[in-house]
Amino acid sequence: MAQFKHLSLSDRITVHRMLSGNNPLSAIALALGRDRNSIVREIRQNRTAVFTGCSGGGKNDCARLKTCRIKGLCERCISPRRICRLCGHCNPLCRDFAPARCERLVHPPFCCNGCLKFRNCTIRRFVYDAGKAHETARARLRDVRSGILLSDSELARTDLLVSPLLRNGQSVHHIFLSHKDELFCSEKNLYNLIDQGLLSARNLDLRLKVKRRIPHRKPEHKVDRACRVGRTYADYRQLLDSAPDLPVVQMDSVLGSQETVKVLLTLFFPRAQLLLCRIRDYNTARSALEAIDALEGLLGEDRFRRLFPVLLTDNGSEFSDPTALERGRRTRVFYCDPLQSNQKSGIERAHEFIRMVRKKGSSFDDLCQPDIDTLCSHINSYRRDSLIGRCPFDAFEFLYGEGILDRLGITKIGADEIVLTPRLLPLPH
Repeated sequence: MAQFKHLSLSDRITVHRMLSGNNPLSAIALALGRDRNSIVREIRQNRTAVFTGCSGGGKNDCARLKTCRIKGLCERCISPRRICRLCGHCNPLCRDFAPARCERLVHPPFCCNGCLKFRNCTIRRFVYDAGKAHETARARLRDVRSGILLSDSELARTDLLVSPLLRNGQSVHHIFLSHKDELFCSEKNLYNLIDQGLLSARNLDLRLKVKRRIPHRKPEHKVDRACRVGRTYADYRQLLDSAPDLPVVQMDSVLGSQETVKVLLTLFFPRAQLLLCRIRDYNTARSALEAIDALEGLLGEDRFRRLFPVLLTDNGSEFSDPTALERGRRTRVFYCDPLQSNQKSGIERAHEFIRMVRKKGSSFDDLCQPDIDTLCSHINSYRRDSLIGRCPFDAFEFLYGEGILDRLGITKIGADEIVLTPRLLPLPH
């Protein structure tokens, strides 16, 4: 039996397949050569919540769903005679709400895989998906292996001991050798604490460090070329030749000033010419993945796959993990050729609307997602000659259906109320 080994993606695919076949957890553990408790932990830690409602009705996690007759919980309900349990918004408003309990979720198999009632269930469900479970587990490992493993009290005691001695001209090495039994970390971690500003002493208090010249490093290629195998622009064109009606969404990033960290993830629907933006705290591959995951959570898995079957993007480092973006085959990612922004010219032109409100080099650090939703609402309500006088908002609803943009926080702005100047989102003084 394997010991102290993390499950691989192939192991998780086996778990997914056997759960869908209603195999017992003991049989899964035997097939993988693992302890049964390991399989239990794997499912409970890496399962995915699904809460979408059924049969056109709203989602409802209440145990009294079938017998409840309460009406009028919402003050501004457009249909006050309608029973509240049918709309899907009553759970946080109702005093009599009691969360539903499903035996499959509190006892083996701890997920809804293989459940015959899955499609007709309105409560919060949990499914085990091999791709999502693998990414969740990998993200947890990254989080555990990063950061400072010190409590607030341990950090305060370290600061009280180390910082005064550094200001007296002592080196970190000398302090560590003299107080090894009193410190909670290694000598290397002491340097990390100082460099990250977690101690009151600073790098300027390290006599030799301020004299050390930072070595010059050659710039590295931003994207691992292996990720582009099978995802080049030629592969993209070949796909469109075989399926010319396949919707394509262009994806890019809009950066602020060099001194700021927040960036925008932009998604452009060429057919409707609609621009969708999500704000991110950092321009990293992980933040781009989190933004896509958030969109899937807002739209639901089926609707996301219908809207985003293909993503066409550039070679930026934030898009260098296509496997994670394609997780569970929810979409397919393709890359433009290097230095060929004309291959996704639609989104490049759409960025001009953003720059009308926030000039190039301006910061996005003072903005949050509701501000960006307001910006997108004004941009997508602006009429276009290329849409025969329609605005992207109307074109999108005509092509993809009503209600989707409401989920994304985008509303239609009156023609005379549209503002596409810095007055819409003024910079802080």
